[in-house]
Amino acid sequence: MKRILILCLTLLFLCCACACAEEIILNKTRGDHADFTFPEEAQLLEVYFPQVFGCDAAFVRYGEYSMLIDCAGNQWKQTKALLNKLGVTELTYAVNSHPDADHIGGFNHVLKEIPAGEFLLGFPEDHDSGDEVRFKVYSDLHEMGIPLRRVHSGDTIDFGDVRITVYQRTDEHLPRVNNKSVMLMIQYGERRIFFTGDIQAAAQTLLIEEAENLDLRADILKFPHHGYKPMQAGFLDMVSPSLVMCTCGDAKSEGILQLKERKIPYQMTANQITRLATDGKVWTVEKIK
Repeated sequence: MKRILILCLTLLFLCCACACAEEIILNKTRGDHADFTFPEEAQLLEVYFPQVFGCDAAFVRYGEYSMLIDCAGNQWKQTKALLNKLGVTELTYAVNSHPDADHIGGFNHVLKEIPAGEFLLGFPEDHDSGDEVRFKVYSDLHEMGIPLRRVHSGDTIDFGDVRITVYQRTDEHLPRVNNKSVMLMIQYGERRIFFTGDIQAAAQTLLIEEAENLDLRADILKFPHHGYKPMQAGFLDMVSPSLVMCTCGDAKSEGILQLKERKIPYQMTANQITRLATDGKVWTVEKIK
């Protein structure tokens, strides 16, 4: 009897340990894990999403390194307000996924007061796709003295202990500039977040076809193209996220309905500033007032 009791307690302990081990995202926005804090000595990777919708912007920080990923033309003030709130006075990098106004149009406004060491883009400046506003942005950045550098698929971006890898499909037959968006896989320790720009079904299909050669698994996924349309099932399976960040602002969009159907947790950026943080082992998610 004693042996059976010990065996049962051992199994219970192992089950609890496994459950805790699998909980890699502690979402405080839902009223859970309110008492959790990282150790004081922990070096954190932080990812902030400003209160934007129908467009993209995100701020990434680790130690002395910082990066602004996309900056919408019609909502750049929200992005600048976030950076001001955080006391950011300069950026290591500004990265544009693709030259559409809802991703590039606000950079010149923000970088005028909060300069970047480099502006990284995945397209030549004279690329014939994208919104006309891109030429104004490029011109202003040159006038500010901010160097522009093109990145390519497979490149890595120096960010200290954080590994940032560039992915991009530039196949000539791909329709629309969205599908050629620069994607960023950001990894710190065991944790990953994947920024996908606006890639749509065509680019997702190409990635699915190369699934055996690509490791796109990530804990957190920035929903491609805001979440207006559902992702290809195979692409969603490749990434297998535990949380999806959505910038569409419409809780009834086809993308959100897909996540609900598959019971994948999601967070919308339209309602509040969201802060993600990780010590390389677990993520926390919280609202910033």
